[in-house]
Amino acid sequence: MTFLATYRCNLLLMVYLLIAMRPSKYLLAAWPHDSHNSHQLHHGHHLGHNNARNISFMDTASSSSSQSSSSLPSLSSSSSLSGSGITSTKSAGVHHSDWRRMEMMDANGLYMLEWWTKAKDIYFRVTVNTQGFIGLGFSRKSGRMAGSDMVLLWVDDRSGKANALDCHGSFTEHNAAPIQDDTQNYIVLDGFQNGTHTQVEFYRPIETCDPYDIPLGTDTIKVLWAFGDTDPIHGNLKGHGKNRGFKPLHLLGPMFRKSHVTSSTTRRQPDIQKWDVTVQNVTIESSMDTLYWCKIIRAPTLGEKHHIIGYEALLTRESVSSQPLVHHMTLFECSTKSYPGSDPASWDVWVKSSGAVCNSNLLTPRDWDACITPVAVWSIGSTGQFLPPHVGIPVGGKTGAKYYMLEIHYDNPHALQASDHSGFRIHYSKHLRKHDAGVMISGVSVSDTQLIPPGQKLYRNVGICGPSCSNVMFPEDGIKIISGTLHSHRAGRKMTLRHVRDGKEMPRIIEDDNYDYNYQQVRQLENETVVLPGDYIITDCAYETSSRKRPTFGGYSTKQEMCLSFITYYPRIDLAGCYSMTPVREFFETFGVYQFYSLNMTDVENLFLYNGNVLDYIPNTIYAKTKPNRANMTEEDILYEESLLNKLIISDPVEFHDRTFLSHLNQLPWSEPLFTKRVEQSMINGKHMTFCRVSNDAISIPSEIIRYPNFTTFVKPPSLCPYQMLMDSAPLSSNSPKLNYKSTHSYPILFSSLFITYYLRFLQ
Repeated sequence: MTFLATYRCNLLLMVYLLIAMRPSKYLLAAWPHDSHNSHQLHHGHHLGHNNARNISFMDTASSSSSQSSSSLPSLSSSSSLSGSGITSTKSAGVHHSDWRRMEMMDANGLYMLEWWTKAKDIYFRVTVNTQGFIGLGFSRKSGRMAGSDMVLLWVDDRSGKANALDCHGSFTEHNAAPIQDDTQNYIVLDGFQNGTHTQVEFYRPIETCDPYDIPLGTDTIKVLWAFGDTDPIHGNLKGHGKNRGFKPLHLLGPMFRKSHVTSSTTRRQPDIQKWDVTVQNVTIESSMDTLYWCKIIRAPTLGEKHHIIGYEALLTRESVSSQPLVHHMTLFECSTKSYPGSDPASWDVWVKSSGAVCNSNLLTPRDWDACITPVAVWSIGSTGQFLPPHVGIPVGGKTGAKYYMLEIHYDNPHALQASDHSGFRIHYSKHLRKHDAGVMISGVSVSDTQLIPPGQKLYRNVGICGPSCSNVMFPEDGIKIISGTLHSHRAGRKMTLRHVRDGKEMPRIIEDDNYDYNYQQVRQLENETVVLPGDYIITDCAYETSSRKRPTFGGYSTKQEMCLSFITYYPRIDLAGCYSMTPVREFFETFGVYQFYSLNMTDVENLFLYNGNVLDYIPNTIYAKTKPNRANMTEEDILYEESLLNKLIISDPVEFHDRTFLSHLNQLPWSEPLFTKRVEQSMINGKHMTFCRVSNDAISIPSEIIRYPNFTTFVKPPSLCPYQMLMDSAPLSSNSPKLNYKSTHSYPILFSSLFITYYLRFLQ
């Protein structure tokens, strides 16, 4: 008994010391590149479960225009504004300066907002169909007046003078009138009204250092709008009634819209053509929570190369007020590669068909796996993409793709039944631009090995595009990123596209600490980012799962998660995707599991990497006992039941035997911050399997096992406002201690079965 008691005390002490272990950051060495031959795969591996083509992307616009304050601008939604100053050098990308933007805030064109920046100030011009007051506000979260930063604008009916009143919404009463700020930071420049409209031009600092004012940075922000029939009366600032709303926007940076193509360009280029790429009569049943539908399209017959200069979504709505069921769409080029036994004439047969469920081993022809290079991507909240005037995406000509595949993801959480005809309208021209552009996908490969624990305020995943791809595929002077879109699902809260070179992180390419799932608009870069051979591109995602009781995994449903970036760049190269995942073996060993019944670990890896069927490996008699009655199961329950992780039955270690891996995960102490943080750090700083998805059949780049790169984190200049230091914001590069893999790699005790078993008993 004495021996057992001593052993137990020593074991608990060991566990405590392991948890409390704090290796010095100066002991951490650069992660070595691990050439793990047993994990190397053919370059044909797709983005997730043998599919490299899922998710969405979009871009937007700008145009050049100047308005006299003596006349009201057109209220057309297509009259957007753009940069008038463009500079470029060979080594650096284009810099868009003096850009202007315009947005129609309401559905009827009654409220138009224009804005631009100069130095550290942001300028606005509002033009509204009223002779009363105009409200403009900013909110990070809710889009409601309560707690928001607001300005009230009006032109005095008697004096004709334009006025601005800096206000904020009450923090305690949701429907209270705006409260005037102690400090007035909105400065009126000009304004007037006529018989129908009021226009006011004004500015404020981007960061005012007023605690009632929201800094207007790169994060997604909800812009509130309102107007009323009368001027504000002192002590009574109510009166907007139903003339109000909000719109998510990215305020900083240029955008290129359809007007830039169709108004100024069409006069010189009357040959701009439209190509509508849509599905026909796709039926979404009420029982379908998520549906991926693929349709093969034949390219227009073009004897010479043309350039795609923009595209927009054509969305089916059951009514004017209803939201489309389309969550995202992607148009892919199909290469000429044919698999053994395939018939090249089959492509024309598929063109005539209505399509098939994507990624289905039974329904989708294997040849469709050659459709992997994105050319147009749209996601929820997007307005489409129109490219800057120096780039275009190639289409047509002798070497151009003859077939394309349209993939549409339908999200149907409210169990509706509908018939859909959605797709893209592609704008293209025979007048070639200076550079051929391309689109590639980067981030985390869609797989169950992407895990977000339940009950987390912020939990990070990262996907890496590393030197194994950039050294081979990027030209000597690099690629220039012109725009990008960050994509995750409902749990996404922060997303960043990071850039690392020679052990040092460069300024973030895109960063959004207030990510909005419902507003996945493209980010046009003010300064194009040059990425050289040997550089890393890292997609960094943070999720919030406070209300979830079970782990969330990577997957195609919006109840699952993704961490992807869609990058538009030039010059175009034969690269469709560059991404990574946690190696399968390391994923299971992180949670102390080393073997499953009827499967060796190589079989398990193949199941994850090639979308295999577990029943091909496991006898029905073994799996049958895990099948419950689905009669009263929710969609989330069905996702868990169908998960590959719920079909793998643990045989080693013996402490966990006869559990499915999913049930094992559900028993882990996710509510313990030390445990969860260690899992997060292990997944981030540990091994990553990278994939370089190449569209050229002649190039083969095997996957590679690497460690997360060791680099000096980019630090943004500190805010000049003291109160900003008190805001709740989790940094991308946590200062939490990291495991010293160099000293502990041979002893993975922290996440071993021994640790987890006795840690769970200790908690009990």
